[in-house]
Amino acid sequence: MGRLGHAIERHGWSCLAYCLLDTHVHLVIRTPRPNLGAGMKWLLGPYAQNFNHRHEREGHLFRGRFYSSRIRTQNHLISAIIYVVLNPVRAGLVERAEEWRWSSYAPTIGRRPVPDYLDVAAVLELVDGDPTAARLRFELGVRDALSRDRPAPGT
Repeated sequence: MGRLGHAIERHGWSCLAYCLLDTHVHLVIRTPRPNLGAGMKWLLGPYAQNFNHRHEREGHLFRGRFYSSRIRTQNHLISAIIYVVLNPVRAGLVERAEEWRWSSYAPTIGRRPVPDYLDVAAVLELVDGDPTAARLRFELGVRDALSRDRPAPGT
């Protein structure tokens, strides 16, 4: 299950999206209890220690305390999920979001197995009541968001 899966289970969270990059991680999680700080400490502290030990380095692995923002509307939630899954594309690491293996995008659209800790059903329900239609609409929404980032050909 890995450390993220254990953190989600241990702290009673629901993970809607994730993306691990070289220097940081993005998570969209629901926290029924006010335990985000404790959970992030449990998740990131030992991860940083193990990483430093494996790579024979010292010091901070992550810059400062984690950032969190409360999401209040369904549209904001969907936008946050799309933002997270497009991070590797916007960083120039891959051409298409589904190519980044350390992201929830490919499992959410049915291109990779779904990790036990990822609540794909909750994400799809945000988009459409029919899971097949929801996957397609989500994929189209991600493509649309990306197309707004890039200038049209010939401009």
